[in-house]
Parts: sequence; C-alpha cells; structure tokens
Amino acid sequence: MTEEMTESMRQAMSLDGDRQKLESFYAQWAATYDADVADHGYGLPRSMVAALMSAIDVLAAADPSHRTLVESNSVVLDAACGTGQVGVALHAAGYQVIDGIDLSAEMVAVARTTGVYRRLEAGIDLTENPPEHLLAHADVMTVGGVFTVGHIPPESLRRMSKMVKPGGLMVVSTRKAYQDDTGFADVSSALIEEGVFQLVLRQADQPYTMDSTGDYWVYRLPQ
Repeated sequence: MTEEMTESMRQAMSLDGDRQKLESFYAQWAATYDADVADHGYGLPRSMVAALMSAIDVLAAADPSHRTLVESNSVVLDAACGTGQVGVALHAAGYQVIDGIDLSAEMVAVARTTGVYRRLEAGIDLTENPPEHLLAHADVMTVGGVFTVGHIPPESLRRMSKMVKPGGLMVVSTRKAYQDDTGFADVSSALIEEGVFQLVLRQADQPYTMDSTGDYWVYRLPQ
C-alpha cells in the first residue's frame, strides 16, 4: 500500500493497549472515524466478509450442513464493532441478526445509526473474560481491526472464543505490523494445538487499511 495513514490512525497505534487511553481516544475519534478511515481505502469490512464466505465454502464442501452458517437467522456478533462498517458489510451479505459490542460508547452510538444491528452494547473489554450473557452467544463472530498495534494482545483470542457457540466460526483480522511484532501466529498455533479451535483458513496480504495489508483468519470452535 503506498498511501500514508491519517494522523488519527497513527495516534491510534500508540495507545499501548491502555483501556483509559483507548476509551478517551475513540470517544474523540468517533465523529470523524468514517471520514478518516472508511472513506480512505478501508478494505477491512469487505475482506472480513470475503474470508467468512470462503471459510463456509471450505466447510460446506465436506459437509453441506455448514451452509446454515450463512443463513439470515444466524446470530452474528460483531466484536469491536466501531462505527458499524463490518456490520453493514455483513448485512449486505445477507445476515439479518447482527449484534455489536465495543469498548467505546461513542463508537457504538455511530454504529446504531446504520440500522443494521439488533442489539449494541458498549463497555466490553475484549482483553477480559466475556460477561455471562455473551457466553456461547454467536454462530459467527467477527473481530475486525482490534488485533492491531497499540490495542490488545494476541492471547485475547482465548477469551473471545468463549462468545462463539460450539461449531461456530470466529473471523479475525491482523494488521501486518501487529502480526510481525506480537507473535500472533505462534499464539494462534498454540491455541489450535490445545484444541480451543481449529483454523479453517487464513487469507494473507488482503486489503486492510490504506497503508497496510492484513491477514484474515477463520477459526471454528469444536462441537
């Protein structure tokens, strides 16, 4: 990618995963987020959905019953939903039951204006264990844009997976620099070996932000 990131994007990657810094920063950024990111070559939402659909194709080739994961009544949880760009892409792909969670109340308020979510909830920290009402909540969970520099550690994958139903899918994006710096692939491999989930597919070097590509990982929870 040849374009430079916006100043807001640069600041977002210097927050050191600190919850107070993240909440304060995104509270201020919410009003202009789409203009700064989504309107400047933001390929993440489309890439998330493309990875999900490819994973369902892979699973359905072995067992056609996996097509139920793309039915309109499947429950989708858009984790770190931000202003709702991934939710909009999911809705366009045919999903009708979409719930969203995010740390930032201000970002959630913008996501609500999209009209694609059934429920939205703020104050959810993805580095902590999920609240009880979100355990085994989703047939499909998307986690876009949060495994990036200055946000959360790769070990949070374990906690996030608890929000997915047995046999469900979790779609995760990783920014290239984050992946290289944090050992995300090693953490992923360890969790796979432990049996937390299996890797259905990984799509590498796909559109992400205007300045970077990303990888998209689709995991399946055990039945």
